[in-house]
Amino acid sequence: MFLNLLKYTYVPLLIAALIFYLCCLITVSDIPDVEIDFFIPFDKVAHFFMYFGFSGATALNYIYLKKGDIDVSRLLIWAFLMPILYGALIEVLQDRYFPPRAADWYDFLADGLGALTALPIAIVFRNYILKQTTK
Repeated sequence: MFLNLLKYTYVPLLIAALIFYLCCLITVSDIPDVEIDFFIPFDKVAHFFMYFGFSGATALNYIYLKKGDIDVSRLLIWAFLMPILYGALIEVLQDRYFPPRAADWYDFLADGLGALTALPIAIVFRNYILKQTTK
């Protein structure tokens, strides 16, 4: 039971721990100031890609281990809804327990958009895996 659970959760747990470290434990002064002329602030781009990777890796790991024969509702809950809720939790934790950090709901928006952007890639990957297993 535990090993089966670990098989599906070690990738998301490692990524969640890394995101927690990056978002809560690194002091603000240790974060490099990136000056890129872009119409979106770089930290929002970083949040987008952290959660894109979080959701994408979670989904691809689950799909790969199940050889494409997945429970879609579980995929949506664990690979997309839970990372979005985790992003909200991180923002609340930053605001309450990790000063001088503060909640930034644009960070949360970037987290959610990153997570949801991984969904079409997961669907394409699932279709690819299903084609490979039916050959």
